[in-house]
Amino acid sequence: MQIPRNLVLVVAALLLIPSELAVTQPAPLASKIASWNAYSKQFIDAPVFHLLPIPGARIYRANIAQNGHEWHVESAHPDVSLAMVWNDMAMKKFSIAFEWVDTQGKVIASEPASVRVKAPDFGGFHEAPADWRAAADRGTAYLIEVAAHGKAPYREPGVPIWIWSAASPYKDAPDGLNVSYPCITVPNVIWGFMACLRAHGARSDEAMKLARDTADWSLKNRHANTGTLPLFPYSTVAGGQFEGGVEGESVNLLRASWYALGLLDLYEGAGRRDQKYLDYARHIATVTAKFQALDGSFPYRVNPRTGAIIETYTPAAIEFALLVDALKPYGISDDLLMAEQRAVRWMLSYVTTTHHWQAIFEDVSLPKPYANLSQFESQMLIRYLCKHRDEDPSYLPTAEALNRWVEDQFVLFGLGSEAFDRSVKTPLVFEQFVCWYPMEGHTASWIDSLLELHRATGKQVYLDKAMAAGNAICAQQFDDGSFSTWGARSCYNGNISGENTGGNWYNANIMAVAALYKLHMYCTEINKGHD
Repeated sequence: MQIPRNLVLVVAALLLIPSELAVTQPAPLASKIASWNAYSKQFIDAPVFHLLPIPGARIYRANIAQNGHEWHVESAHPDVSLAMVWNDMAMKKFSIAFEWVDTQGKVIASEPASVRVKAPDFGGFHEAPADWRAAADRGTAYLIEVAAHGKAPYREPGVPIWIWSAASPYKDAPDGLNVSYPCITVPNVIWGFMACLRAHGARSDEAMKLARDTADWSLKNRHANTGTLPLFPYSTVAGGQFEGGVEGESVNLLRASWYALGLLDLYEGAGRRDQKYLDYARHIATVTAKFQALDGSFPYRVNPRTGAIIETYTPAAIEFALLVDALKPYGISDDLLMAEQRAVRWMLSYVTTTHHWQAIFEDVSLPKPYANLSQFESQMLIRYLCKHRDEDPSYLPTAEALNRWVEDQFVLFGLGSEAFDRSVKTPLVFEQFVCWYPMEGHTASWIDSLLELHRATGKQVYLDKAMAAGNAICAQQFDDGSFSTWGARSCYNGNISGENTGGNWYNANIMAVAALYKLHMYCTEINKGHD
């Protein structure tokens, strides 16, 4: 099927990615696959598809084709598992179509064929660790230099580049992106530069100044003390305006909690001297809690003036729970503690059981259930459950199961996997279904999760995966210290190649910096313990 160019351009505009990297899939059609994996791209483990039960259907059939081979799997129930043929299938692309068959053998309904990938699993860590700290230092130096001297469509004097421009210049945006997302950029900048400080990285003094400058800009530039979200941070800014992109004037409600977590880290790391960071984080938690439903969930996008809900569903309640949890050492009300527990219970009872991990990034809007899943919020829950594992015996097994879901759906293991069109050093982590690129920032988030899982379980495999991911991020680093956000550096026979064509996101780069510093510090501590 030839995809209309105007559709490709619309999707690319929504995602704000370079046109040469634009998504080329049409918008998902209505599906008679009723399970969360209706639109999944890859599977490591044999999938089970739950089909829509249709009156009169007595057999539910999957027709699979791969490289001239065919398999037919039938079930008397609407759950169709590929387990019995999975070992016979190659680790390559395959097509799968479904049929609903009546007692007479007549096909009464069908689901057209779609292409998926049987993806490789982790093969172990069999190489020397890269110099993660040195790579992080180079990444820090790049970010320090670009903060003041990088090219952007709109520059505010004395303000770091990432405040108004999310990504570096590329072919179709020679001045860089003319949009940015403070609620996700500000905390990542803080965490990256705080990690530099804690690891005694090079230029840590300059990094800390930039962290403060970034945070202080966000405190100076926020919504007025009016409306239903008084003094709330902006989610999207563009071209000197405090709105724009997919969100317009609305805000991603729960992303403010993520932002506030960064302020708390700055407050803690700077010696608890600057009360304004703590006070504002507490304010955000208090205001956000007013939007919590009785079941523990929250709305997604909200008009800050009127309180009107622009988009409803979000799996990001964990961001609010993480904020309240982080505020506990500084004193928190019983109402907020209860709100945290409601949010966590809703995450466990609904999102985790349905895997409705809808992507809720500021630059996308695709609310069709399961059409655009991401691993980002699930990893936050993994880390929360690891930290609180002693509170409930189910928490740690749930965290491990969630991580396996992340790997099954989003982790690129193995050189040459057909899940991606380039041979890159792996493992790397894909961002979301409609932006199917393995990114350094999401790989960094996975490293954080793996370190927490290793700390909680002691299982070596989690540390091995974290070290392998750290090496893979290093392989995506260019000579100027930046990292490819798009998996642009290919790996052939161990040789790294690929031109830096730009379009790399500053907040994703600094996530990589933070993860590499953390990985260095974690492994250093472990090695000290073995001496």
